[in-house]
Amino acid sequence: MHKVTLFLAIGCFLLGSSGSELQAEQKVLGIQQCIQIALRQNSQLRNAERRVRIAGAGVTSAWSFILPVVNSSFSSTRTYQSEQGPFLQEIPVGIDPVTGKMIIMQKEVVLESYYRNTYSGSISLSQNIFDGGQWWNRIKQANAEYRAAEYDYHAIKQAVITEVTQKYFELLKAIKLEKVYQKAAELAKEQLKKTQSMYEVGVAAQVDVYKAQVSLGTEQINLIQQRNRVDIARSNLNVVLGRSPGSPLEIADEEIELEPFTLTLEDAIRIAVQNNPEVMSYQENLRGSDFGVKVAKGNYWPKLRLNLSYGRFNTLLERFYKGLDRNYQVSGSLSLSFNIFNGFQTRAAVEQASVNYAIAKENLLEKQRAVQMQVEQAYLNLKAYQQIARINEQNLKSAEEDLRLAQESYKIGSGTLLEVIDAQVALTRARTILVGTKYDGLIALVQLYSAMGTIESKLQKVFQQLNVE
Repeated sequence: MHKVTLFLAIGCFLLGSSGSELQAEQKVLGIQQCIQIALRQNSQLRNAERRVRIAGAGVTSAWSFILPVVNSSFSSTRTYQSEQGPFLQEIPVGIDPVTGKMIIMQKEVVLESYYRNTYSGSISLSQNIFDGGQWWNRIKQANAEYRAAEYDYHAIKQAVITEVTQKYFELLKAIKLEKVYQKAAELAKEQLKKTQSMYEVGVAAQVDVYKAQVSLGTEQINLIQQRNRVDIARSNLNVVLGRSPGSPLEIADEEIELEPFTLTLEDAIRIAVQNNPEVMSYQENLRGSDFGVKVAKGNYWPKLRLNLSYGRFNTLLERFYKGLDRNYQVSGSLSLSFNIFNGFQTRAAVEQASVNYAIAKENLLEKQRAVQMQVEQAYLNLKAYQQIARINEQNLKSAEEDLRLAQESYKIGSGTLLEVIDAQVALTRARTILVGTKYDGLIALVQLYSAMGTIESKLQKVFQQLNVE
């Protein structure tokens, strides 16, 4: 059995993922393997990663409002015209020598059939010059939404790590308590044997035997109930790992020491408000909503756009792509448009964006209050468990000595079996409190660092120190 600090126990998951599949198949799982399995199989985390990619595509799309739009086209047409006619057509045939005028006569004309090829091509550019600031506000809004998606991903990842660690410690706590109740049952069984022996030689009364039997039955019931809690804790951890609740699962028996927390409550709250990924996500959503209002208000401004085009046309292909100094046309234009009335669409869009901003602001304030409450609860729980652990260390020593004295007194006839049973119960209670406060304190510490948003940084720092050592 080896001792590791809390952060060593959790920080092991930062090891390289090479060989993780083999580790997942090991019968005994440590906290490292459990976290790796949960992160690999958590569907919410995978979807959060996909949302980050979607938001990244949104940033790329936002740039389209300022980048030029370039289009090109080329067409080749072959036309067949069938024979036409005959039909009358006025045709000049000469000049009147007297009047000097053109002599026109009607003749039947037949136009022969023919084939004609035409070639045309063009390239055009359209550039947004000014749109009331919409393009740069759209880019800022998309960047804010991308950062919010990233923070959401880290928040889910942190939540998975926290939940796995908590369920892991709950299972470890249940296993340790099972050992405590096992010792209590063995102690009660041993006391029953001693009492029966004393009764057989006439030193103890039969009522003491009955009391010892009741004490043993009580401890056995406690042991059965605790074994049930172990099974429940194992099922809970399996579910968090994305496995069937009844899957076989054995975790490493690690003796973990509680690392002291030196920050004040005020400092912890300040760090949480600054670093908690959920709070950061809400802040980015608020920024995005602010830019959304500016985008909507941009429709009140005029729009200025530049358009350029170049085109070529000819019936001969060679002339189409040669002689670039002829057979072409170039056009350019600046278009200015101003929205005079669009059925109150702009007004409604600004109103909607403003309401979304107000909602985002309220959500941020609510999340900040919730995180502050989480930090305060975890901090107070941690301090309480630390105080209880210190007090219970002395209580455990006193309970062990009290049981020894009660047993000695009962052997020589100066004490009663009830005193022995009471001492056994007190010792079991002290041992359960010791185990409970240790692991409950660890869970509170994990919850505290999770609310502060510093779990991963703490783990990385501890892991680096271990590599140096």
